[in-house]
Amino acid sequence: MEKLRNTLLLDTLCGREVSRPPVWLMRQAGRVLPRYRELSAQYGFKKLMANADLAATVTLLPVDTWGVDAAILFSDILIVPMAMGLQVEWTRQGPQMPRPLLSYDDPCSRLKTDTSILEQSFRTIDSFQKKRHGVVPLIGFCGGPLTCLCYMLQGNGSKDGFTEAVKYFYTHRRTTELLVDAFTEMSIIYATGQVQHGIEVFQLFESFAGVVPDNLYRELFLPSVRRILSAVRSLGVPTIFFPKGIGAGLPMITPDVCDTVSIDWQTSLDEACSLLHPSMGLQGNMDPRLLHASKPVIARHLEQYISFFRRHPRWIFNLGHGLTKDIPAENVAFVVNWVKQAHW
Repeated sequence: MEKLRNTLLLDTLCGREVSRPPVWLMRQAGRVLPRYRELSAQYGFKKLMANADLAATVTLLPVDTWGVDAAILFSDILIVPMAMGLQVEWTRQGPQMPRPLLSYDDPCSRLKTDTSILEQSFRTIDSFQKKRHGVVPLIGFCGGPLTCLCYMLQGNGSKDGFTEAVKYFYTHRRTTELLVDAFTEMSIIYATGQVQHGIEVFQLFESFAGVVPDNLYRELFLPSVRRILSAVRSLGVPTIFFPKGIGAGLPMITPDVCDTVSIDWQTSLDEACSLLHPSMGLQGNMDPRLLHASKPVIARHLEQYISFFRRHPRWIFNLGHGLTKDIPAENVAFVVNWVKQAHW
């Protein structure tokens, strides 16, 4: 018999009354789960992501294992740069682009269009639809314009705040605008394609929002965010925006940008409430590093969220960034169970 439909996340996003906050975790589909590690060791990340049936299985793992209230598509934010002609290699040091755009005099001339790359995610969504039996909603996603352009220009995850990429934004303003426009167009194709294949929620990950000043983000990148998320919203799908590190720049995220804002661990939820429009939903912001602590320590931290939920019921429990591979799986299970069983 088909299980009852879990609409907790969708109800929260739409502002309907709920008995408790929904819980899901960024990067829940990989890194921590033992079964994921087995599959990753057997196939490798790139092959695992490209195989629709396996990717759909990974997408469902945290639902089956921990009972989270939503699944998020197993994919990567660099799919859009790949569809724009950039080669990506996944290594133990993270994703690498052997020929980043900064290695060319005219980066725009090196861009190509290959939307067939996007099909692997669409096939995963299709496979997921067959496996899930309608139990939990599926979250789709893509990377933000600043985050992906930093990778595209420098070629890897930088430990220096993407200094060379940011320098390029200042010294090649017009080329940067053209690159952002190209990225935006491909992202809209990708995001709306996910909607057409059946995702019910969409999140945009701007993981490096804090590497540029607020005014530069507002001028160069926020219009792209607005266009991508508006395209999704026009199809009736609620949106979440995660601008990690944006801090005092939160007021620029207005209701015309997204429905819900995901808050990182650097900003308290109460402070975020004071900076954002009162009609907006919130998500986050537990520090994932806290999951290394003992369960009593974790529980004491979780208690603070009860009073916040009573003041702001349009809130989704999540982390202030993604799970890391060294976090104990039993602590993740503890947190999910605590959220589901607490007296909200």
